[in-house]
Amino acid sequence: MSIAGRQKIKKTAWIKKYIFLLMLFPALLLYSIFILYPFFNSIYISLFKWSGVGPITDFVGLDNYIKWLTEPPYSTMFYRALGHNVIVFIINVIFSVFFGMFVAFLLSQKIKGSNFYKTIFFMPHTFSLAVVAFLWGLLLNPQWGIVNNLLKSIGLGKFALPWLGNEHTALLIIILIGLWHSLGFPILVFLSAIIGIPQSVIEAAIVDGANTRTIFSKVVMPLLIPPMLTIAVLTFIGSFGTFELIFLLEGAEAGPFYSTDVLGTLFYRTAFGGMGSTASGMGLGAALATIMVLLIIPFSILSVWFQTKKNVEY
Repeated sequence: MSIAGRQKIKKTAWIKKYIFLLMLFPALLLYSIFILYPFFNSIYISLFKWSGVGPITDFVGLDNYIKWLTEPPYSTMFYRALGHNVIVFIINVIFSVFFGMFVAFLLSQKIKGSNFYKTIFFMPHTFSLAVVAFLWGLLLNPQWGIVNNLLKSIGLGKFALPWLGNEHTALLIIILIGLWHSLGFPILVFLSAIIGIPQSVIEAAIVDGANTRTIFSKVVMPLLIPPMLTIAVLTFIGSFGTFELIFLLEGAEAGPFYSTDVLGTLFYRTAFGGMGSTASGMGLGAALATIMVLLIIPFSILSVWFQTKKNVEY
């Protein structure tokens, strides 16, 4: 075979080997335009004092970051909002991972009406957050809401509270509303994983005399570690991205008295002003957004590494 023929074969083999890069290009282009460019542009903006209008010229370096981390009142607002995000995550991860897994295990049993309960649990997840906020805003209305009227009708009127207007209950109620909306997804993920467990493993445990509790704790749970980690990571990211429900139920000020303020609402007020009518501190807002990303990335990388390690072990 001639040298030209060998070179042509080599070139064809190279094209076949790396043709997948060409297939990835459209997705990479979209990812670069809508994810990478905005991210690096926000880092650039965070180094300036900029109102969002006019040229970006007032370079301040890391001053915006220093303000959020060390200088009151910015640091006070930041750590208060961060604390609320941590509370949201802790409650969400407990219910999403452990309660969601337990419910999924019960639903995986061949019991009467299990399909009905699957529908009941997953149906709220199909609603938009705007609908969820409107619905629960009506139910929790302190004057004529069903919740307070029900409590009064059964003699528990002392527990009829302005749930969303009380700084001690507002955040917890919003977290529970969010769980009601989203719990169907982790249940579905765990249910799929449980169904995928070989039936022979469970039957062997039953033959050995294991009851339902033992089967769940000793057989099912260890095999569900990969989906547990996945749900935990998604819950962490979702908890630090909490915004819509609080904005819809409590407004941009995250009332009452900032008791429901999270990093998302703090960013909104900082970057776009109280109700979004005027820009106020785009540089500060970009710095806060960057800090939020830097909080999420290490946890995500660690979780992916741990999950990969567990998959190799299994």
